Amino acid sequence: MKHFFTCCAFLFVFISQGYGQTDSLMKVAKELIKQDKYTEAEKIYTDLLSKNDNNDVRFALGLMYSWSKQYEKARATFTTVIKARPASKEVYIAALNNELWDEKYAEVLELAEKSKSVLPNDADILIREAKALNYLHRSDDAILELNAYLKKDNNNREIKDLLESIQTDNLMNSIGLSYTYDYFNNASPWQLAYLQYKRKTDYGAVIGRLNYANRFGSTGYQMEVDAYPRLSSKSYAYVNVGYSPSTLFPSFRLGMDYNRNLPNAFEASFGFRYLDFKTSNVIIYTGHVGKYIGNYWISFRPYIVPDSSRVSLSGILTVRRYFATANDYVGIQIGYGTSPDDRYRLLTLNNGATGYNNRLIGYNTRISYNHIFNKRWILNVSGAYANEEYITSTFRSDITFDIGINLLF
Repeated sequence: MKHFFTCCAFLFVFISQGYGQTDSLMKVAKELIKQDKYTEAEKIYTDLLSKNDNNDVRFALGLMYSWSKQYEKARATFTTVIKARPASKEVYIAALNNELWDEKYAEVLELAEKSKSVLPNDADILIREAKALNYLHRSDDAILELNAYLKKDNNNREIKDLLESIQTDNLMNSIGLSYTYDYFNNASPWQLAYLQYKRKTDYGAVIGRLNYANRFGSTGYQMEVDAYPRLSSKSYAYVNVGYSPSTLFPSFRLGMDYNRNLPNAFEASFGFRYLDFKTSNVIIYTGHVGKYIGNYWISFRPYIVPDSSRVSLSGILTVRRYFATANDYVGIQIGYGTSPDDRYRLLTLNNGATGYNNRLIGYNTRISYNHIFNKRWILNVSGAYANEEYITSTFRSDITFDIGINLLF
């Protein structure tokens, strides 16, 4: 009996040391993951699993695979853990997140349905299921399920926010009105406005716009159409066509971009702008590189104008901080040179004609605020200051105020 208790004591110490070592090594692996050293962390986890079939270790390995975008490996790992822990909410949530991040929305629905047998009426699982339904263009089903949950528990803020977001995203139409006032230190003010209608379709959004300008003692109009055709789940195009009989706008404008979502929350585009002023025309090459960092979006867009003597450059740096929705943000822009995407700011050339002079210098900064209220109305206000060379070697200051309102329906 004495030897039996001695053996039990040694066995207890051995097992305790093993668990203690496992915990220590898992802490090391977590620190490596924070430093994006996934290969080193994976080796620790797989070494531990080779010595002991531990589902805590396997679950941590699955999380690491998912965070490092190794979705197939994460899927296989979570499947094994679910078999061992069929009632574990944290495992189901991790597996559902993995399918969402991998854009496997049908798999999300299948996994969510499986989880309901052991975790019925769970809000966190419903949120992921509703997101997948919305991505699969089954927004009516998502809204139905979210409303059904709120009838039982009307105090879940996250469910309410998701329902509001899906309902807003699926409003197919909007009509907007914008007004811009420019004050110059040495010239009469400019007044600019537009009225536009936007329609979402299965192929992308289409916008029709009527622009109005009052400047240089005259008025003018321009008609434009913007389209954003969807090319794939990760890419879309931008097409802009405009016409004006007035000299205050280009008589014809054409713009095209190819936009692509890239790994690690980057996005990029490349394209061109063509402006025809009847007496002259210009082609501008452009593109952008942007990245989402948490709630922030940072983007830089250059404009390149080659001609026979030199290449002219201008550009805009944009930073936005998003809040509850994509329609709630504050932003700042810092620009240099002339932007063809600023439809109204056509500079006066040396001969007094209206046109696009890429050789002139300008510095500008803009602060903007965008907010959605009552689920249907979007307000945008902004203010800007510019110091621009409007004729060679002659500068002026410009203070701009914009206000715009859009109704979603």
